[in-house]
Parts: sequence; structure tokens; C-alpha cells
Amino acid sequence: MPLTVADKGDFELRDDFCANPNGKFFGQRYWHNKDATLSLLFDKNGFIAGIQTSVPKSKFNPNPKNTNYVEDGDYWTVTAYFMDPNSICTVGRTADDLKTATAAGLWLQTSSSPLNGGLFKVPEKEDDIKPTKWGHGKCFWTMGQHYWYDIRKDMDCDADAAPECLLYNGGKLTGFCFAINGLFDGDRYDYPHPDKNAVAKFMDPVPDCFSKTPGWTGKQSTMHVYFTDQPKYSSWC
Repeated sequence: MPLTVADKGDFELRDDFCANPNGKFFGQRYWHNKDATLSLLFDKNGFIAGIQTSVPKSKFNPNPKNTNYVEDGDYWTVTAYFMDPNSICTVGRTADDLKTATAAGLWLQTSSSPLNGGLFKVPEKEDDIKPTKWGHGKCFWTMGQHYWYDIRKDMDCDADAAPECLLYNGGKLTGFCFAINGLFDGDRYDYPHPDKNAVAKFMDPVPDCFSKTPGWTGKQSTMHVYFTDQPKYSSWC
């Protein structure tokens, strides 16, 4: 993915939330061929600041309890930021900052009001995530040690399953994933889509609702985002 607006290639400006300080998101938003499966967020200086995935309302309606899905026109959108969201439209980053790290950290947006407590700062050290509600999943080589929010056998997949997972390697945060419960089109999503059998390789426990919810496909649309150059050779937990 391009790390600067200057290198955006075929990505086009979708909208600019820096021009709207009361908007639901932060940054200048770009997409490729108007495909909302993946949008990139850049700060006021044109440096990468975050990433989103969106699913159409015509195919998906999240449970109101699942506030990580933010209403976004014709879509429901899930957002992750790579720098302090409060700085994206005010100070931004420098070229030297970007050379130091693509991500200065990871913030997950948890509501449509990110300025009013709707953000979760993900711990960079694995030891600091363990005491939280993020449950220890399984190690999947080429991805890392998975953590899922409040994962339980008896959880409600629609109401309780957060649309993200966290990835740790060597005790440090090295990436994350978007994980939407449902089967959606998009070249950016992992293929084949993980089904109720595949999830046993990176979830522990596997929620019963993956196989028992009436009318649900039991599949996820997932997208993995890495902060390392070659995750295939370094993501061994």
C-alpha cells in the first residue's frame, strides 16, 4: 500500500475529514477504483495514518451493540489508525517519523464519536494485552499469535464479536486483522474465506455460533495488515 499521498498511484481522494473536524473519522480518505473494501487514511502532511474496510448496507446490518461498525453513507465501516488520531489533522507526521515506523501505534475506532472515548489504544507489548478482555487465540504461522476480543464458546457472533483481531510476534504487536462475519466480495479480502472449520486454526475457543447460528454462512471476510516487511518469514509467534 502507498505510504504517502505523493506515492498514491491510482488511489483517488474519497473525502477529507480534516476539513470536517466534527466528522466520524480522521484524515484524508483515499480509495482505489471506488472500491470501499479498502480505504487509506492520510494525515494533514500526506503520510499514512490509518486504514478502513467497509461493507455495503445492502448486504450487512450489524447488531447495534457492535459499535465498532460506524455508519458511513451506504456502508458500515471499521477503522484502525496508525498514529494518535488527535494529531492526524492538527500536527501530522514527518518523513523522518515515517522512516522510523509505518505505525507509531495502533488505535481501533469503537464508536462514531472517536473524540468522546470511541478509541482503543492497542498495547504494543503482548504482556499488556493479556490482562484485558482480549482472549489468547492460537498461533498461525505467517500471521502470528492471535487475540480476539472477549471470545467465548457461548458468545453471540453478531452482537459480541469485534470485527478485528490482534497479532503478536516475539511479544510485540506486529499486525492486526479485520474480520467481518459474513461473505463479501473484494480482492482485498483473504481468499478462500475462512469457514467454521478454518477458524479453529486461529481461535480458541471456537464460538458455537460459528456453526449453530441459523441462516449464517459460518464464514468470515478477513483482511490482514502487517507492520513488518516480510510477515511470511517473521510471523511465527
